[in-house]
Amino acid sequence: MTKINTERSTSEPGATAHAEGRLAFEMLIVELSSRFINRRPDEVDAEIKDALRQVCELLDIDLAVLWQWSLTAPDVVMPTHVYAVNGGQRPSEPMRQEDYPWSCQQMLSGCTIAFSSVASLPPQAAVDAQSCRHFGIRSALCLPISTGDQAAVGALAFNALQAERDWPEAVIRQLQLIAQIFAHVLARRRDEKVRQDSEKRLTAGSKLAGLAFYEVDYQQGTVYADERFRELCGVPAERVKGLGMIEFWQERLHPDDRERVLGIRPKLHDGTAEQLSIEYRFLHPTLGERWIEHDACVTRRDAGGRTLRAYGAMRDVTERKRIEHEMRDLSRRLIRAHEDERAKLARELHDDVTQRLALLAIEAGLAAEGEAPAQAMQNVRDGLKSLSKDVHSLAYQLHPSILRELGLVEALQAECERRARPGQFEISMDLDPLHPVIGVDAEICLFRVAQEALNNVSRHARARAASVTLKPVDGGLMLTVHDDGVGFNRTEAAERGHLGLASMRERIQLVSGALDIESAPGQGTAISAWVPPQGVVQ
Repeated sequence: MTKINTERSTSEPGATAHAEGRLAFEMLIVELSSRFINRRPDEVDAEIKDALRQVCELLDIDLAVLWQWSLTAPDVVMPTHVYAVNGGQRPSEPMRQEDYPWSCQQMLSGCTIAFSSVASLPPQAAVDAQSCRHFGIRSALCLPISTGDQAAVGALAFNALQAERDWPEAVIRQLQLIAQIFAHVLARRRDEKVRQDSEKRLTAGSKLAGLAFYEVDYQQGTVYADERFRELCGVPAERVKGLGMIEFWQERLHPDDRERVLGIRPKLHDGTAEQLSIEYRFLHPTLGERWIEHDACVTRRDAGGRTLRAYGAMRDVTERKRIEHEMRDLSRRLIRAHEDERAKLARELHDDVTQRLALLAIEAGLAAEGEAPAQAMQNVRDGLKSLSKDVHSLAYQLHPSILRELGLVEALQAECERRARPGQFEISMDLDPLHPVIGVDAEICLFRVAQEALNNVSRHARARAASVTLKPVDGGLMLTVHDDGVGFNRTEAAERGHLGLASMRERIQLVSGALDIESAPGQGTAISAWVPPQGVVQ
């Protein structure tokens, strides 16, 4: 191999040798540029080491080291690729920034360092000069390894160990090209490693989460789907080409959900929605009816907004839906049994106990006209009357018959009138009688929420006034109970597990409704409960 003479000569033979060496180096750069284009990540290290060897032999350099900053210890620089004419001179230990503080700072700033002798280093590089002498470095050229505007990820150092030497500008420019080649190769490998690691994490995470992925290229008319997607949908082998998998998915949508799903899907593709999240039933060819949780997003559109590429993730949530249905059904049956028991007790109190108490009152009244002291018997009669009234009130609390006989509006009105006692708090009502049909369970739910909310106002709020409103909202019915009392901290109430609030939430969930509680110390409280119309499951 022809060696380049780094000393410029004016003689004709010297100039010829210099030109030949320059041509040889340029050919090496071209070779290296093409050599790394199609190299696999696992082949890069060997190619870099061989490239360092060729450069050192061509330029008569004793030692070349490619240093890279550690990803786990930012102040440590690792010698990842080394070539040394004398094998015993190759560094094997990491270098710390404290050994070469000035040089490391120059590299991180993207500056090149070239010195023909250690003595020529600037005063601020005193520590670096001492380290050079310790390691036997007489002259050196250090080039930062970076791509674009990013900070340097390492440095390419060429060292003269046998004798001092100069670093002409032409040689520096040539070696800078080598450093750029290495920088792009290493950056590409790092990006590839990050991608592979990310892919592994994504694959592991999706497997644990049971996620199935697909990507649709409408421009090419193709679908990429992972194995989990094909299993989840039961796609047969003959339907995997072109858009066959998406067409198969559409065909197998449950008849009761197809119109809803296919009605939402165009919103994603026409730009009305950037992404969608939906649950629906799917008819698997062999597993039968399955519940699917589906998220989708458009990643590319043309100038007119037409979808060019979209991707999505799907998950089988059949088991979760089954458990939710069983728990909802169990809770609904428990509450119904509770209400039936209350109704039975109310009937017994009303039809038996109160009738007997009324008879006793009559008998006591007759006795008061006899020989017994009239005043004493009068007190008995009054006490029995009071007891009868209290028992009747208890029967109402257990199950207000007015709710089934006259409806929710009248029941709420009677409840508010019963509670609006002089000296306590005033209750205003705005009850819309023309509300949608919401079903018996939902009516009982709203009535119990109103009862619990008014109980809280009476016991805890220290309010002067409260209001109860009932309005049609979003096709369903909204009940709101508001007071001007002391309010409370919602976070603290949640941490204490307030039983009344928990009971409200549980009741509302059982009828597929929604509950919102707004309160703050000194700001009063507003409790809003919404239930859907009868027959609608949210």
